[in-house]
Amino acid sequence: MTRVAGMTVAVAGLGPMGRGIARVFDRAGARVVVCDVSPEATEAGLALIRREAEADGEKATVEAGTLRSALREATLFVEAVVENMEAKAALLAEVRAHGRDDLVVASNTSSLSVGEMGKAFGDPSRVIGLHFFNPPTKMRLVEVIKAAATADEVHENALGIVRELGKTPVTCADSPNFVVNRVCRPLYYEAQLLVMQGLEPAVVDAVARGALGHRMGPLELLDFTGLHTHLASSETAHREFGDPRYRPIPLVRGLVRNGMTGRAAGRGFYDYAVEPPRDGRGRVTRAAGPAPEGVSLNVTGPHAAALRGHPAVARHLAGDAPLVVFSCHRAPTPEDVEQVRELGRRARVVVDGSDAAWRDLLPADTGWVRLHAWREEVFAEVVEDPEAGVAVPDDTYALLDLLGAAGVRVLALPGLVADRLADCLANEAYAVVEEGTARPEDVDLALRLAMNHPEGPFAYVRRAGPVTVASRLRSLLAEIGDSRYRPTQLMRRQVSAETRRA
Repeated sequence: MTRVAGMTVAVAGLGPMGRGIARVFDRAGARVVVCDVSPEATEAGLALIRREAEADGEKATVEAGTLRSALREATLFVEAVVENMEAKAALLAEVRAHGRDDLVVASNTSSLSVGEMGKAFGDPSRVIGLHFFNPPTKMRLVEVIKAAATADEVHENALGIVRELGKTPVTCADSPNFVVNRVCRPLYYEAQLLVMQGLEPAVVDAVARGALGHRMGPLELLDFTGLHTHLASSETAHREFGDPRYRPIPLVRGLVRNGMTGRAAGRGFYDYAVEPPRDGRGRVTRAAGPAPEGVSLNVTGPHAAALRGHPAVARHLAGDAPLVVFSCHRAPTPEDVEQVRELGRRARVVVDGSDAAWRDLLPADTGWVRLHAWREEVFAEVVEDPEAGVAVPDDTYALLDLLGAAGVRVLALPGLVADRLADCLANEAYAVVEEGTARPEDVDLALRLAMNHPEGPFAYVRRAGPVTVASRLRSLLAEIGDSRYRPTQLMRRQVSAETRRA
């Protein structure tokens, strides 16, 4: 007999997460008894479970009970109540009073301390975190949080249970926000800061999808999950770490205070009655036009090799081409700028880079883009900023049409959009590994499964190169002056290793 089939599981809290978790265990053959704050809330939650299962072509065999009756035969208790430590602690004290001596307690918390819950329960060896993702019935990842006092046997059994549920477990230490929510925090922060600095949400989300391959842009995702939920999680991270890089962004505080908490409220970063995210992305994205005839291309610069090897580029290459792309994905040196000026004396030039230094150093009549060519289709950020005196020459769109590249216009902000989002996310992933919260391979797996990212942050740094990523972070630090952009020591050590090998 497997660990799950035939076991009795009690689930407390029948919001979307609790209902989904109950169904996941029910599917696996466990006897599931659910409860909520009152008999009426329990019955309403059970009715929703049955309707949701029916909508998915399933039949739920979940039972309703009180907390005491649910605990009577349960060997596993899963709490999915409100994300508040006082509420969870009060519940766990009651569970200890009425549960079996061999009862294992699992919390679905997304940010709170599992160790603190273990103390509230009174026997921390039997308390573990099982953080399912929304919706639990479909999402494959479960973060298994092993607190300092969690027994090894409890941890190993939890891993086995998660696998038997058809899910993929990733172990992490008991650290605020764990892995996915922690690593993605800079993604959300930088997206919000870009809006505060002048970009509209649709532009940020369109670039995240087109350049980074994200299934959903960060601002649309925050609207979906609820800005109040994100704000509470940010406050937890800021309080627990005491590091200014985790401080909540004022823009979100203002939205939440005005009741604009996201899609469910009808307003968040988007006004859903006026223009939903999909329409906004369509409005700001320029599709590639017909490829101009008789135009050839040359690519040079410190990062030319990868771009030259892309099929959309390779077919148009010619040594004496009238259109030249200077590819430079780090801070430009004086030699880089002089080379661009020299190229401009005999050809039309488009700079491919994201460093804010180009805002001051870009020669007149030179285009500025950031070409993302790591997947089958090329996607471009096109820099146009009247305030900074940066215009878009016709040659820039001729280049995009030649490559069949869609593009979004962005302001001349440090790191532009995609590199800034991806580099800051990767830096946080390095911090998570540096602190011993999770392993690099588990971080990559978690981001791919929970966020549907096409590659994890460590795979991204391997592709871009730690020297390049660290260089861009240092440029952000110098340009903006915020400590959130300081490269981690682990990344700096990898830079040293790569530099010595060069």
